[in-house]
Amino acid sequence: MTLGHSIRTALAGAALVASGAVGAAAQDFPARDLTHIMPWSAGGGTDSVMRTFLQYVEEPLGVGIRTQNITGAQSGVGVLRLMRARPDGYTIGTLTWDSMITVPYRDLVPGYDTADLSYLAMVTLYPTVLAVNADTGWESLDDFIAAAEERPGEVTVSNSGIAGIWHLHALDMADQLGIEVNHIPFPHGSAEQREALLSGENDAGSLSYATVATAHEAGQVNVLAVMGEERDANLPDVPTFKELGYDVAWGGMRVLAVPAETPEDIQQTLITAMKAGFDDPEFQQRAEETGMNAYWMDGPAAKEYVERMQERATQMLDRLTEEGLIGD
Repeated sequence: MTLGHSIRTALAGAALVASGAVGAAAQDFPARDLTHIMPWSAGGGTDSVMRTFLQYVEEPLGVGIRTQNITGAQSGVGVLRLMRARPDGYTIGTLTWDSMITVPYRDLVPGYDTADLSYLAMVTLYPTVLAVNADTGWESLDDFIAAAEERPGEVTVSNSGIAGIWHLHALDMADQLGIEVNHIPFPHGSAEQREALLSGENDAGSLSYATVATAHEAGQVNVLAVMGEERDANLPDVPTFKELGYDVAWGGMRVLAVPAETPEDIQQTLITAMKAGFDDPEFQQRAEETGMNAYWMDGPAAKEYVERMQERATQMLDRLTEEGLIGD
């Protein structure tokens, strides 16, 4: 037997052993708790919603899921950590609009490429809302417009970061309404954005309803209009911008993902557990009570939806960049 043949045989045997080990690991998955990377700050809308949802995934999965908040670069730092994680199914992560659109468009994080991820499922799909501090006394979109016209550039509208989801949507809203407002960024997440709105530091906020649902129920904020194609089931009495004559329709989504090289059978195990958690009647009840806009879309459908949003948002960002409303 030649030395070359011996080496080839040894390598082939090693490959078979490695393949068998991977297969065995996949069959035993999961054997320990998972880590969930949350790229936004603790206590914000996305953090709260995803922690709630994942509680219901733990039982069908048979292990715990520990959330780790890794913030920075409008979610880019945490998502890059997910991309670089071992592709064994033990690290999952939440992606938001910024993760899939803002960060790659603005090249905020070197080496960041959404092709390095595999989408498992979309679990929420929600329209953006315009919420105002109740102390402003504004109870309708006309009230908001009148105040902005009376004080051009002085009415403050918060967002989650320059060129991020809520900033982009607020820019388009102001453009369509024909008003000038003062955009205030909170790039570390919606928890700080909400607190600034509740304290009166900001007059208004462009954000998800889940972020201000409890404050709205308590009468601390008024929701003036919804940026959806249809009225939000959580806000049946609140009109859409389109109903009021303004072509403003935007929203966000929350998607769970793993590193792209994660074995298909492990991905399927995760998806099955996530779907079981999503279908849990108790979760559905909590989702309805908290206004989180629970919405299930499996991986391929989520990927197709995200790609459509990426195309639409890129066109919008290109236009806004050309007009000088945001930087390159």
